Amino acid sequence: MIRSRLLAAMAASSLALLLPACSGGSDAPSEEAAHGHQAGGIKVTNYAQKSELFVEYRPLVVGKRRRFDAHLSWLGDYRPVTEGNVRVELVWPDGKIDRASAKVSDTPGIFRPLLTASKSGKARLRLILDAQGGADIHDLGEVTVWATSEEGAKAAPAEAEVDGAIEFTKEVQWRIPFLAEPAISGNVALAIPVTVDVRMQPQAEALISAPVDGIVRSSRIPVPGMSVQRGQVIASISSTLGGSEDVATLDLAISEARIAREAATREVQRMEALVRAEAVPQRRLDEARTQLRMADAQIRAAQARRGALAGGGAGVPIVAPISGEILETSLMQGQGVKGGQQLLRIGNPSALWLIAHVPEANAAQATRPQGIELVLPNEVITLTLGKGVSLVQGGAAIDPATRTLPVIFAWNSRQVRPGQRLQGQLPTGDSEKALTIPASAILNEGGQDVVYVQIAGETFQRRPVTILRRIGDRVVIEGQLKDAERVVSRGVAAVRAAAATPGAFGHGHAH
Repeated sequence: MIRSRLLAAMAASSLALLLPACSGGSDAPSEEAAHGHQAGGIKVTNYAQKSELFVEYRPLVVGKRRRFDAHLSWLGDYRPVTEGNVRVELVWPDGKIDRASAKVSDTPGIFRPLLTASKSGKARLRLILDAQGGADIHDLGEVTVWATSEEGAKAAPAEAEVDGAIEFTKEVQWRIPFLAEPAISGNVALAIPVTVDVRMQPQAEALISAPVDGIVRSSRIPVPGMSVQRGQVIASISSTLGGSEDVATLDLAISEARIAREAATREVQRMEALVRAEAVPQRRLDEARTQLRMADAQIRAAQARRGALAGGGAGVPIVAPISGEILETSLMQGQGVKGGQQLLRIGNPSALWLIAHVPEANAAQATRPQGIELVLPNEVITLTLGKGVSLVQGGAAIDPATRTLPVIFAWNSRQVRPGQRLQGQLPTGDSEKALTIPASAILNEGGQDVVYVQIAGETFQRRPVTILRRIGDRVVIEGQLKDAERVVSRGVAAVRAAAATPGAFGHGHAH
C-alpha cells in the first residue's frame, strides 16, 4: 500500500511539473481581474455532438464586458480544440442577439470571447464552435443578465461541495492520453460465463508409430515446426533381422535366387528358339518368362533382407497421414525403434475445437448457442456461427467428472493455441436492460472494482461498482453510476494519482 501511494505521488508530481498555468491574455480588460476560478464565478460543463465545453465566466451584468474562458475538447479523443472560432450568443425573447467571438488563445483548447449584454432580464445563452467545416452548438439554457454588479454578485452561485471531489484540470487532461466515455443503459445479450478448452480438431491431429522393428534412416530428420503434406515420406526404418535368420542364411538365399535366375534365363532363350521353329506352343514361352520374373523378385527380396542387417537398405517408409506441421518428434538418425513405438505427432494448430464448459446449473439456458466470446487479457474475441465458426455439439449430456455441459465449436484460427484454457461467455439468445461502461474504465483497488466519474469538466469522483459480466470491450456493472454519466476510460491511473496527492495538481489555474 505504501509503495503504491509513493508511486501515485511520484506520478502526480511528474505531471504537475509539465503544467504551465493558463497564460493571461492581453485581450482581457481590467474589470475582468476576477474570473471563473475565483469566488463568484460560474462554471458549466456541456456536451455537444463533437465537443465537450467547460466554460467559466462571471455573472452577466448589463453593459459590462464579461470574458468566457471556454475550454473545448474533441469528444473522440479529448484532445484540445486548436482551430476554428467560438461564438457566444445571448438570444433574447424578442429575437435580438448579443454576440461575441474569439479564435483560440495562446493556450490550445482555450477560447476567450468578450461579451457585453445590451439589456437586463432573461436570455438564452449558447456557445457555438465553428471548426472542421461545421458548427457544434452548446446550448447552456436560460440565464439572467443583472441590472447592476451588486445584484450579480449577490446572485452568484456558491461553490458546490462535492463529496470526494478530485480536481483534474484540462491542462493535465490535454497533456496525457485521456478519454471519458458515457455509461450506456440498454438491452444487452445475456451470457453464461464458461471455461473454454482449446484443442485441435480430431481429424487435424495424428500420431505416427514405428511400423516395424528397425533402425531410423533419413536424409533429413524432421524437427518440430516443419511442415509436411499428406502422403509425404518423413523418414524410413530399415528393418532388423528376425530371430531365426543369420548372415549365412541370407547369403545362401541370394545365391540360390541368382542360380534360379540363370536357369530361368536359359529356359526363356530355349523356349524362344523352339517357338520360332514352331516346335512348342507360345504358352511354354510365357511360362518360362514368368519363372524369370519370379527369380528376379527373389533376388531383390533376398538382397533387401541382407541389406537390412545393421540398419542398411531402403527400409520401410514413415508416411504423413495428414497435412500439418511436426508438433513432437523423438526421431534420431540411427535410432533403434520397436514396432508400435510412438515416433511423431503431426497436427494443424489452426484447426481448432473450442470446448465451452457450461456449469450444470446453467445447462438449461444453453439451448440455442449462436456463438461464443473468448475473453483474453487484452481483448475479447467475439465469434458468431456462420462466420468461419460452426457448432459441433450443442451440449448433449452433462460430463459426470466435471459436472459441466460441453458445447463445442469448430474454428480455424491461430489467434489462440491448442492446449490453452480461457475464460469465455456463451450468449443465450435472450437479453435484458443493463448499464454498460468500457472495460478499460475499471480499476481494482484493494479487491474493490471502482470507476472515476467525470462530474464536471475538471472535477471527478471515485465510485465503487460491481462487474456482472463482460460483453466485448464493455462490462455490465451495477453500483453508484447512472445512465449517460461519463467514466474515465483512458488516463484513469493519472486521475487516481490526482486523488492520492491532490496538491501536486493544484486547485485551479490562472487565465
